[in-house]
Amino acid sequence: MSTCCELRRSPRRQRGEMLLEALVGVLITSLIAAGLVHVQARLMDTQRATKVERLVVGQLREQLQSRGTALCDSGTVDLTLSAELSRNASVQCGAVQTLSVGLGGTAIDVDAPRQVGLTVSAADLELDGDTAGAGAVDLLLSSHQ
Repeated sequence: MSTCCELRRSPRRQRGEMLLEALVGVLITSLIAAGLVHVQARLMDTQRATKVERLVVGQLREQLQSRGTALCDSGTVDLTLSAELSRNASVQCGAVQTLSVGLGGTAIDVDAPRQVGLTVSAADLELDGDTAGAGAVDLLLSSHQ
């Protein structure tokens, strides 16, 4: 039963509403896709920075294990990460400490190993063209960690 106040929608008007709904759906989908692309780009940047840090830490460990206290003779160490990528690390060495060790009532003075620290600045951890973030800190690898 119909009343006089009831309006009938024409098929032409319904097609226009469907088109508008479809356009809104496409807009929402494109915004979600743009957000996912942004997240993926940030993730790739983080992975790239993590890879550089991992390469630097590996080189620092190798230098510390192979050269040890001989690093104290130089102020910096060149780290070759790949054919086209290298970084510099600064070397800090602690003073030689003498410890008195008692064994069977006899005291013996023994020189403790020197502390050797290798530091790479936060700016050097970034790839060319990138800048260190506001909370970036230097990377320190030490023989007494």
